[in-house]
Amino acid sequence: MQFTVDFETDHLDRALSALRKAVSSPDEMMSSIGESLQPINEDRHARGVSPDGEEWKELSEMTKKEKQGGRLLYQYGDMTRSFHYQAKGSELTLGFSDHKSVWHHFGTGSHGRRGQSYTITPKKAKALSFAGIMRKRVTHPGIPARPLIGFPETDRNLVVDVVEDHLMDILKRVRQGNK
Repeated sequence: MQFTVDFETDHLDRALSALRKAVSSPDEMMSSIGESLQPINEDRHARGVSPDGEEWKELSEMTKKEKQGGRLLYQYGDMTRSFHYQAKGSELTLGFSDHKSVWHHFGTGSHGRRGQSYTITPKKAKALSFAGIMRKRVTHPGIPARPLIGFPETDRNLVVDVVEDHLMDILKRVRQGNK
């Protein structure tokens, strides 16, 4: 007694072809990753924590007085609104277009990479006004680093999940006869 099993490779060929196409042109998958990472990073920013979950350093007393209880790293919302992702080919860029984000992410002056305070001078007026004091120039002690973006383990796990979901969706479409 015997039986014969014929293995039809058409379905497997279609599945592998669809997966190869998705991997060679991953724009859609990269956009899905960007769409998944953006709200997580926005939430961290709103909560005032770094990508690794560490709370940002509090504002100085002078800055708190000037801001009158405003949210940390949020004056007009320009920096937050500038947060975006861009997916192109096999590359995903996630970040801020507002130049202030660099100061906040890395810190400035004595807190930052340069290790020194810095002088601020007026650009349009004759004097600066800070906390009700008028000066021709001021020495700023610097801004402590408050990391805005990164790629912690939780984000890496999310990316793996998004990629798996994307590939499984492709296989499901092939199984249903759609490419």
